[in-house]
Amino acid sequence: MANRRVTQVRGVVSVISMCVGFFVIACKTGDSSKTPGDSHSTYSQIRSNGSIRSAYAVGAPLFVVDPNTKQKSGIFYELVERAAEKLSLKVSWTEEVGYGEMIQGLNTRRYDIMGSGVWINGARGKDADFTIPVYYDAVVAYTREGDTRFDKDLSILNSPSYSISTMDGELGATIAATDFPKARTEALPQIADFTQLILNVVNKKADIVFLALAPARLYQAQNPGKIRAVAGGKPVRVFPVAILLPKGEYELKQSLDYALVEMLTNGEVESILQRHEKIPGSFLRTAPPYRLAE
Repeated sequence: MANRRVTQVRGVVSVISMCVGFFVIACKTGDSSKTPGDSHSTYSQIRSNGSIRSAYAVGAPLFVVDPNTKQKSGIFYELVERAAEKLSLKVSWTEEVGYGEMIQGLNTRRYDIMGSGVWINGARGKDADFTIPVYYDAVVAYTREGDTRFDKDLSILNSPSYSISTMDGELGATIAATDFPKARTEALPQIADFTQLILNVVNKKADIVFLALAPARLYQAQNPGKIRAVAGGKPVRVFPVAILLPKGEYELKQSLDYALVEMLTNGEVESILQRHEKIPGSFLRTAPPYRLAE
């Protein structure tokens, strides 16, 4: 009887050992996460190639492509080129993508970064990562010049009686769905020209559009008397603006962060922002993480 119990115990131990062994092997072979020093990381491949592949979405002042010369410019064109230079890398601007497809392209490795700048939010953070913010965008509700219906209470927009101009994949659509789900939307495809968002309001196809200060103020300067900020321009949202990265690429994020920190502290970011800030006060600067001795 004693021998039988010993045999049973040994059998149980053997089964447990096999299960533990299989679990360890599965963990080793099935773990696809990237850690610092991983020889197969995206950053290792970038350093080996000496070039970082960047996709972009066109939209002034973040990223601009001249329709005739195809010359690229804009805040993030300069930022990414300068940051890459600090890392001894060149930038290959591979393809233009829409906001709704940019994360998919990152995670299928069609490109290494989305270099034209995006707003940081939780929905994107589920499937992608970001560098540190370079500056902040205040998003304001705009309506037609002379329309004061929403000045006292923007919440009345949350009604089927009103409509919001939106673009697929753009965060104005997220604001509409989150804060004003009952309002109708005049939705544009990703490939539509950005100014069409504003024209929907100007042409009375929609009542409200949510815009960052920089493009909105530039449009107002070039087209006076067309749109106005609701309730004196109080922001509906304030978004940090950063470079979009694949999920879990620690080395890539850290390296770009270090380059951007240097640019923030040595004044390069400020110089770039000033060159592209057509209307003073359009970009909200990051606060320095230190205090000068008095």
